[in-house]
Amino acid sequence: MLTFQERKLILRMNESSKTQEEIAHLLGCSQACVSKWISKSKSGRSLETLPRSGRPTKLTTKALKSLQKKVFHAIRSVNDDYGSLNTKELSLLITEEIGEEYSLRHVERILHKIGLSLIKPRSKHIKQDPQKIEEFREKFKKNFKRSIWIISS
Repeated sequence: MLTFQERKLILRMNESSKTQEEIAHLLGCSQACVSKWISKSKSGRSLETLPRSGRPTKLTTKALKSLQKKVFHAIRSVNDDYGSLNTKELSLLITEEIGEEYSLRHVERILHKIGLSLIKPRSKHIKQDPQKIEEFREKFKKNFKRSIWIISS
């Protein structure tokens, strides 16, 4: 992906009668990329518009920021009591805020976009003894003839 400055350089060099191959070599990009931006400028599109595929999102940046604040507030208020919010609960919050219903997978994408990551809590068994685990691993390694992957910590 070329920066805005590089796109401007492509057009300037093209006006100064440099070939597309020379421009591509100077900027370190492909000739097809140079050709694309030259043809876009000739068709009247601005350099800021990037090619987009798919349906445009209904989430504006303003709506995304307000959604981020509400989601963070909801998570912090629940986590003060050692609770957690699942994707379904956050989906309801997003539906309230935006007025649009999304699939759970799309909700996960939105949450990832605002800076959250999905983790699955795993409990540690009370009887889990690190020393016994290490003994088992050593014994297992000695008795197994092939190369295998093991957890080393």
